[in-house]
Amino acid sequence: MSQRLLALLLCLALTLAAFSPASAEEEERRFVAPELPADAIPYDESHPELLDADMLYARSAILIEADTGEVLFEKNADEIMYPASTTKIMTAYIALQMSDLDNDVVTVSQNAIDLVPEGYQKVPLVAGEQVPMLDLVSAMLVISGNEAANAIAEYLSGSVEAFAGLMNQTAQMLGCSEDTHFTNPSGVQDVSHYTTARDLSIIARAAMRDERFASIVRQTTYDMPATQKEDGSAGHPRRTLVGATRILDPSSEYYYPYATGVKTGFTIDAGYCFVGAASNGSIDLISVVLYDGDTRRYIDTKRLFEYGFTQIESISPESLYAESPRVIDITGFSLDDEKHGELTLGIRAVDPEKDMTIIGNSATIDLLRENFSQVSSIEWTRAFQAPVNVGDVMGILTFYSENKGTAEYELVATRSIAAREDAPPTLAQIEAYTAADENPWPRFSWDDLVPPAALLLACFLLIRFVRRHRHKRARAPKIKPIKTKYLR
Repeated sequence: MSQRLLALLLCLALTLAAFSPASAEEEERRFVAPELPADAIPYDESHPELLDADMLYARSAILIEADTGEVLFEKNADEIMYPASTTKIMTAYIALQMSDLDNDVVTVSQNAIDLVPEGYQKVPLVAGEQVPMLDLVSAMLVISGNEAANAIAEYLSGSVEAFAGLMNQTAQMLGCSEDTHFTNPSGVQDVSHYTTARDLSIIARAAMRDERFASIVRQTTYDMPATQKEDGSAGHPRRTLVGATRILDPSSEYYYPYATGVKTGFTIDAGYCFVGAASNGSIDLISVVLYDGDTRRYIDTKRLFEYGFTQIESISPESLYAESPRVIDITGFSLDDEKHGELTLGIRAVDPEKDMTIIGNSATIDLLRENFSQVSSIEWTRAFQAPVNVGDVMGILTFYSENKGTAEYELVATRSIAAREDAPPTLAQIEAYTAADENPWPRFSWDDLVPPAALLLACFLLIRFVRRHRHKRARAPKIKPIKTKYLR
C-alpha cells in the first residue's frame, strides 16, 4: 500500500512538473546562440572598415547615421523578427510625447502586474502603488520593467490592447513598414508582435532626438524614490535599480566608450537583441542587432560602430570654406604692398551658437567640397578699395543646408592694406566729403578759376585775331585797271 502511494505521488509530481512553467534559466538553456559561418572571413580589429555581413553573429542587423537616417550597413535588415524588450523604446517614445514626466503620477493596477509572466517582474511594483511617470519610464528603460510598461500603457490609453493600437499608428506615422506590428508595450513574446531591424532603427532614431529619452538610456542605474499607495499607506522604500547593459558599464570587458544607449531584449524566440547608440564628436550612430548571443550582441554592436565611424565625416561650413577661401583684389593699394592688393578673406559665424555641422559619407562631403559655391551665396557689403583694416567685413556669405536651414557668415579681411598716398579720391569718398560739408554752396578755390580763365583768354585772343585779319583786308589798296592801247 505504501509502495502504491509512493508511486502515485511520484506520478503526480512528474505531471505537475510537465505542466509547470519553465524557469528563466531553463529557457535560456534552450536558446541556441547563432554562430559565424564556417567560411567567414576573420574580423580584423585594425581594419574595421572591412566589415562583412558574415563577421556579425546576429541574424539581422543595421547601422544608420542618426542625423540623416542614412543606412551605412545592413544584414537581413528587412527580415521579420521578434523585438523582445526593445519594444519598450516605442513605449517610452509615446510616453514622452503624451505625458508630463514631472507631474503625471500613475496608479499601478493589479492587471498591469498580472500581465507580466512569472519571473519577468523586474521593478517590482504592487497594486495601488502611485509612481511618477518619470520613474516608470526610467525603470522600464534601465532595468526593462515589464510591469512599468503595462502601467504606462493603461495610464495613457486605458488598456494594454488600446495602447498597442496607438503603437501601431505611431509606427506608421514614423515611416515604419507593414512588417512592424505590436500587440503589447513590453515585448513579451507573441507571434503577432514583430518588426524589422530597419523599422527599429527608425523608432530609435525618433526617440533619441528627445533629450529626455537620450539622458535616461545612457544610465546604468536609477535611484527610484519611495512611493505610497493610493490609500496613503506605504508602497516601496527608496530603491536603486541596476541595469545590465554591459556596453555602457565601464567595469565590463564589453564596455565601449562611445556608446550612449539604448535598450536590450531577450526571449527564446527573439534571442538576445540590442538597439544601440554611439557618439563620437559630432557623429551619432544607431545600431540594431536581432537574434544574437548574450555577449555577442555587444561584440557585433561595437563592430558596427567602429565601421560606421570610418565611413562618416563631419565638417562645418567654416572648415569647408577654409579649404578654398575667397580671394579678392583691392584697388588703390599702397605701392609698398607686397601682395599688390591681393586679399584673402577669412570667415566668421554671425551666430556662433547655431550648429551647421555637415555629416555624411566621404563621397557626399567631397561632392560638397566641389560644389560649395552652389550651396552658398555672397553679398558684398563694401567696395574693394584701400584702405582696409584687419577684421573689416567685406561681405556676408549665406550657407544653405538641407537639414538645418540657412546660416550667415561674415567674410573678413585677414590683413590690413594701406591706401596709396597720391591716389585720387574715390566716388564714395567724394560723396562722403560732400555729405559731410555743411556749406550749401560749393567751396571756392583759386585753382577752380584756372580752367575757365584759360578758356576766356583763348576766346579773347581768337576774337582779336579774327578782327585784325578782317581789318587788314578792308584797308588793302585797290588795283587800277590797265587801259589797253591800240596802234593805228
